[in-house]
Amino acid sequence: MAVMTSTAPMSAIANALPTRHQALVPPLRKTGLLTPPRASQAPPLAGIARSKLQSSRGWSSSVCPFWIGHPASGLTVCVMVIPQSMSYANVAGLPYVYGMYSACVPTLVYALFGESRQLAVGPVAMVSLILRAGLIGKLSFEDCPQAYNGDEPKVWGVDQNVLCTDAYISLACAVAFMIGVINLLACVFKLSFLVSFLGHPVISGFSTGSAISIGCSQLKYFLGVKLPSTDNIVELICALAEQIRDVKPAPLILGTIFLSFLAITKRISKKNRRFRMLGPIGPLLTCMAGTLLVWAWPALREDYGVAHVGHVPGGGIPISLGSLKREVTWEHFQAIQVTTLESIAISKNLASQHGYPINAGQELLALGAANIVGSCFSCYPVTGSFSRSAVANTTGAQTQLAGVITALGMLLVLLFLTPLFYYLPMFALAAIVINSVTSLIAYDVAAELWRVKKWDFVLWFVAFLGTLFIGPLQGIGIAVLLSLVVIIYEAVRPQLTILWRVPGTSIFRSIDQETEGQFIPNVFIVRLGASMYFANASHVKDALLRYLDDLAEVDTTEYLVLELAGVLNIDATAAGVLQEIVEDFRSRGIRTAFAMVTRRAMRTMHKSNLVSFLGESWFFPTVNDAVRGCLTHQAAARQGLAVMDMDINTDAPNPHFNFISTEPEVGVSNDLFHQFTTVSIGLPRPIADLMPLLMEAFAAGDCRVVGAQADNVQHTYHLVGRGGQKLMRKDLEPLRVRLLELVGQICRGDHRPDSGDELDFGSQPEHPAAGAAAQDTAQSVAEALAAERLKIAQATQRAQDLEVKLRLLGGTLETAAA
Repeated sequence: MAVMTSTAPMSAIANALPTRHQALVPPLRKTGLLTPPRASQAPPLAGIARSKLQSSRGWSSSVCPFWIGHPASGLTVCVMVIPQSMSYANVAGLPYVYGMYSACVPTLVYALFGESRQLAVGPVAMVSLILRAGLIGKLSFEDCPQAYNGDEPKVWGVDQNVLCTDAYISLACAVAFMIGVINLLACVFKLSFLVSFLGHPVISGFSTGSAISIGCSQLKYFLGVKLPSTDNIVELICALAEQIRDVKPAPLILGTIFLSFLAITKRISKKNRRFRMLGPIGPLLTCMAGTLLVWAWPALREDYGVAHVGHVPGGGIPISLGSLKREVTWEHFQAIQVTTLESIAISKNLASQHGYPINAGQELLALGAANIVGSCFSCYPVTGSFSRSAVANTTGAQTQLAGVITALGMLLVLLFLTPLFYYLPMFALAAIVINSVTSLIAYDVAAELWRVKKWDFVLWFVAFLGTLFIGPLQGIGIAVLLSLVVIIYEAVRPQLTILWRVPGTSIFRSIDQETEGQFIPNVFIVRLGASMYFANASHVKDALLRYLDDLAEVDTTEYLVLELAGVLNIDATAAGVLQEIVEDFRSRGIRTAFAMVTRRAMRTMHKSNLVSFLGESWFFPTVNDAVRGCLTHQAAARQGLAVMDMDINTDAPNPHFNFISTEPEVGVSNDLFHQFTTVSIGLPRPIADLMPLLMEAFAAGDCRVVGAQADNVQHTYHLVGRGGQKLMRKDLEPLRVRLLELVGQICRGDHRPDSGDELDFGSQPEHPAAGAAAQDTAQSVAEALAAERLKIAQATQRAQDLEVKLRLLGGTLETAAA
């Protein structure tokens, strides 16, 4: 397919600028905004990579106090990530130094390709937990023969990551590589929308369950006992109960003190800006204090059971290209959706605070590149960290250079400072992990979901229980399945909205939105709220049949009007079902009309011959036109006229089928607008000077008109009462009755209000018989009788409308009375 380009639109825009704005053209040309796109575009990865590398070269000119904010922010995050990365590597079942590798290389790669200027990429608690759950017990006999008795795996006692550390590390690096490849493929094929299949309730429930599981897994370092590496919290609690007598007081007391210190520093840093650096450096302070304590007091590690890290290898980062040849199963990738979604969400949140855009596809590319390059340098899967990103944001990070400084700081630590971690106590690292994951426990989100929507709370609770009591992999699997079930359920049951007319107007609104309305006799109007396809077409037909059966006792339906403004697309199956609906209803004596059909849906209807089968005259631009066409067809049929379908869809004025035909109509609504009450008046004929009379009447009734629109037979007024608020609901019906009486008298010509007349909206209308009794003429009695009959007819019609609405909502008159 040829691509046509033209410079005319861009140049026209430039030439159309006013003279005082012509100075803006050269800068715009430099940015490329006035340059048309080329016919051949570069491949997605090449183009994105080139643009990111170009933007990275402009770091030094994008921020004014360049050498102030970036080093401080980068070094602060580096100080924070050193103990965190070691702790998270332990959660993943890897040696401590591999967490430091993962905090170095991927951070640098993301800084080159990522769009977020504050996102801190590296090891996080949830990915570490899911990785361990997916890898423990997955090494084969060839990889780890020590873990097998023949062909059967040994009962837990020593995990595979301890027996076969090198094989376990290789598998973790292979998982990181494959996750990076999947992210890159998702970027190339624009599959970033897939990360949206997990809703906020599911993510929150999974995060809460994971946080509790991670915290419980660290208790063994506080208690000084050996606990099994299991994802089932019940098994963990049972094992802890069996070893409760072996608990060592020293690590428990010291760990509790350190955890309390971290919690206090975090709270102080959030509440007082003068101490905001205390939170990020708190973990490093605890590590330094713990290391000095264990080094200076040998009895702690020799007599009191305080475990410490031991030797941490230093020097450069080892290459792990050989690990990428390992086979990886699909169950290792169940964390991709959660971690990617959270990272993109963090990026967009930070970007919105600073006013720059974030592209989800670009983030997939950056995370994919970070994991692929990191897997070549002994790194396990990484993603964006919420806590470290928040620290980078508050400490002044304005470009990705802060991430480069963090990576360089980690490299210096790996080269020269690893011997300092030999006496780092395990309880200090455990305290850091527990303090980090407490922010993931979202009990407040659960309470809010219960208040707002119970079904969302069910999703949260199922994800939480599955993660906590079955395992993170199984929990996220259940959560994904449940989310898909909800999506499918909503998709196969599109919303069908019943419409009625706002009195005095040609506006048709939902019976749920508008509390006062009128149904058109013998015409049933339904709005479809979603695209129709093979999965939901039958539901639409069944729902329409149920509605018509419910209406049979109240009103005989002769016409069905389907508004399809919300139906963006129709497939072949749905077109066939629509034709079945037309045929079925035609056999019941019901004609079908369509209103506001979208262009794409109309094309499908033409191709499926539905338009030719039904007739083009039964397709209308608005609901009002469709109803008028149906009433025209009905009137002609009742008069015995031979009306062709082509004659009903006409733009010629037809006064007999303006819904306001012989008597005036008045509608008063608080639902059309939020800020004022709307009064709609429909007249059978134009009345001169009606608006000034109504304005005087509103003013006399203590109502202020804030907006008005009037043509020959249609008047609309926007009112507010005392205090500038819309009228009370209890005052609407008295207002409508009084206005209807006033307009009716004006239309009959027997009343012309003077400027001094008052309109009391709160009082009851005076009975016409009182005026009739005061006059002895037959004409007065006849007029009073006509007015009474009009009121009775209107009250009867309103009662019928309410009865129809009640039946459509699934109730009965008996239940309503009860």
